[in-house]
Amino acid sequence: MLITFCIPNQQAFADGPGTGGRRIRLDEEPAGPYLLRVVTSPTPPRVENLYIEVRVTEVESRRILSDLIVTVTALSTDGEVTRVVAIATHDTAPIPDDYAAHMLIPRAGVWNIVVHVDGALGAGEASFLERVSSLNSLGPIISLGAPFGGLAILIIIFLRLQRRSGEETER
Repeated sequence: MLITFCIPNQQAFADGPGTGGRRIRLDEEPAGPYLLRVVTSPTPPRVENLYIEVRVTEVESRRILSDLIVTVTALSTDGEVTRVVAIATHDTAPIPDDYAAHMLIPRAGVWNIVVHVDGALGAGEASFLERVSSLNSLGPIISLGAPFGGLAILIIIFLRLQRRSGEETER
């Protein structure tokens, strides 16, 4: 079994929060005495870069809680037992009362993400599945290359039409 721990206040990634798209994974999800809102970025998550933001509210009062221990665990679902654990902190969250963690996911695949909260009201947890793509995915290459390829084709067509038009005027 491979277990990786992500230390709070680690190096931030350029494509972390707010870049590459964000996705709400859980919204007011019951987790014991808490409700969780979990947002991931970038979209889609990539190997070695899954940023998770967590907002915890109390079920009864709907008050945002900020004096908790929030742990995020990613468990591989591909048969190979791999666990990545990170402590979510306020330091890396864009909103002061939220918690956030960078997860260094070691390989592409489907991962079970478990958010565990522990505080004065007790403990609770919720989970969701997240597909993590590889770093060398063709998606970004195609999305960046397609406009240039299309422009190149248009230029070639334009030049052929210009040449053909010039040949017809010479006759």
